[in-house]
Amino acid sequence: MNRFLFIVLLLVSEEVFAQSDKPVAMYDFVKIKDGRIQETLYYYENNWKIYRDIALQKNYITGFRIVACQPDTALDFDLILITEYADSSHFAKSEEYFGPIIKDVRPNGPITLNELKADAFRSILYSRRVETVISAD
Repeated sequence: MNRFLFIVLLLVSEEVFAQSDKPVAMYDFVKIKDGRIQETLYYYENNWKIYRDIALQKNYITGFRIVACQPDTALDFDLILITEYADSSHFAKSEEYFGPIIKDVRPNGPITLNELKADAFRSILYSRRVETVISAD
């Protein structure tokens, strides 16, 4: 019986470690409101990007990018914000990682162009946590 239990535990632990080794990313799908492209890009360049630059230096994340999309009738978003993590354990700590960075860099809140609140020029339609299945890496 002990041998059986050992084998089961070994198989379970291998599966858990294998899962945690997969790269993980967060995708945020953003709609720009009322043609406010300048305000949106300013906001992300001067807040979102800075937070991620610091997180990258601290090895909290492995990469980030913002990609532009052509909206269509089926999927009406303009940008995808991508933050990449080494594995699920780093992803699980994202709030722990980013909270202090945000408080340090922008203690009075994010800076914006034309003093607009972020909700006035963009909305995050949905967010998705994704795991790498196949990669060139």
